[in-house]
Amino acid sequence: MYKKAVVELGFTYDRFREDFINSHTFHDAADADSRNDHQVNLGRIGSLLSTRDDLVRRYCDTPLDSEAFLSCMKEFMFENPRTKPRLINLECYLSDRTLQVVTDAANDIPLFKRVVSRSDMDCLFNRCVQTNGEPLVANSNEVLAYFFSRLNYHGLISNKYQTVLGEARLVMRSTGTKALSQTDISSALRNFESSDKPITSRVERWVVLIKSTTFDPS
Repeated sequence: MYKKAVVELGFTYDRFREDFINSHTFHDAADADSRNDHQVNLGRIGSLLSTRDDLVRRYCDTPLDSEAFLSCMKEFMFENPRTKPRLINLECYLSDRTLQVVTDAANDIPLFKRVVSRSDMDCLFNRCVQTNGEPLVANSNEVLAYFFSRLNYHGLISNKYQTVLGEARLVMRSTGTKALSQTDISSALRNFESSDKPITSRVERWVVLIKSTTFDPS
């Protein structure tokens, strides 16, 4: 299910996790012991998907036989989870075609002080690392925050995008003095949504186009 939803179809990891748990919630057994066992198993898998996506991503590349599954669960249940923090990323993988649309959107809106390349957007979205050259500086903190909020609304990036952008220091404030923090992004979004902005429709048109290339890559 992970390979189909995330790797092939491009769903966010959060969307996959919730769909997996919801699709396995109910079963036909009537006796209490079976129902309790199911609840225990589903709870363990739910915790694995919620806190250890590093294991999910690693083990999905190997045949999931009983030995691999037991090895995965052993790591999950017996190793100190604090030594294996959850990966900090936007939980998306944009194709070259979608990256080009994102690049066109970033330059048209514009989201940044400088013209950006597809490589810049690959660093930002797919790899969640700072660009190799000149840093990304927000042209407007509020517009940037709104753009990312719409990507999240349409299920294109993780709902933890504010934390990811802040902790990885991926974008500088419009002043260029320091990186946007989670608090900066949250505050900027509230300010943007407190009044009507003409640029809202432009942002939404681009986000809808990005969504169409993500879920219909033909």
